[in-house]
Amino acid sequence: MLQFLLLRCLKADFVIGSGLMDYMEKPYFHFQEYKPNKKPTGDSMAQLLEAFLIAQEKNADGKPLYGCEVVGDTWKFITMENNQYCVSKRFDSTDKEELLQIIAILRKFRYILETRLL
Repeated sequence: MLQFLLLRCLKADFVIGSGLMDYMEKPYFHFQEYKPNKKPTGDSMAQLLEAFLIAQEKNADGKPLYGCEVVGDTWKFITMENNQYCVSKRFDSTDKEELLQIIAILRKFRYILETRLL
């Protein structure tokens, strides 16, 4: 049904999906906000932090949340714990060295997910 809804609308403002692991009671741990490089609409960082606050309320477990903001080819990583959040430096995905750093951060998150969050 979710796929059908996404195919029917040209512009999605907000989507929540449960993924393949439906056994999880608290599935909110990582968020991504994407904006195109040309004519971005809305404040992607504010939207990401809003999703974090909603997830904290729904989870009610005190675990940190992770996410990334992607605007065009620029990535920033965000962590939030309790009422404090931290934003990384900008990473340019068109630069080979910075792209490798993006991949390393995503792999580290996978490790964190498997060892601390699940």
